[in-house]
Amino acid sequence: MENQNESVNNSVKSQEEGRGTLILVFGILSLFFIGPFLGIPAWIMGHKDSKKIKLGSISSSAKTPTQIGMILGIVGTFVSLFLWIVFISGVFIGLSTFNEAAKKANRDGLIADATSISSISQVYYRTSKEDNRGSNSFIGFEIPERLKKTSNGTFSIEDVTDTSISIIGIGKEVGNDSKKQVSVRIIVKPESIEPNIINSPYAKRKKGIKFLVTKIRGMR
Repeated sequence: MENQNESVNNSVKSQEEGRGTLILVFGILSLFFIGPFLGIPAWIMGHKDSKKIKLGSISSSAKTPTQIGMILGIVGTFVSLFLWIVFISGVFIGLSTFNEAAKKANRDGLIADATSISSISQVYYRTSKEDNRGSNSFIGFEIPERLKKTSNGTFSIEDVTDTSISIIGIGKEVGNDSKKQVSVRIIVKPESIEPNIINSPYAKRKKGIKFLVTKIRGMR
């Protein structure tokens, strides 16, 4: 009888205490945005200790905290990963939206500045010959120094004839080819101003350009 009691006592003494409390703490903390850093260890330790509990090498008293901690670790890991993915996606979407807005603003600014230059060239076209300018010709027109370089970009004359002048504006934002800056070409005639986006911040802007041309013509 004494030998049997001694054998039971030795068996109890040989059992490990387990890491149930530690696993439970890691599992709980993994739910608070520390997910994979504590959730994965809780998952792994919980799985190993659960096997030892079944084999009897760890006391059954550690079973409950071990299993709860392991489950929380699994949940915390996947929940945190999901939240990280959502957060990172949100950052990229926000940056993309900001960049697109900047490109659109630069494009609109270029068109506005180029339109101002175009209007000045039309005034030059109509100026009397006695003033040594124009006389129904665009030849000889030069962009005013203050408008050659603005906050929206730089402007230059591409081509000029008696009846038309082509003005190029190069912006500061990168266009839809991700290489060259947003740029606009405006063909100015005595009675019209026609903008054309060379490297638009958007793939398709033809409808918007036609609307702008109609609007400019309607204002004249």
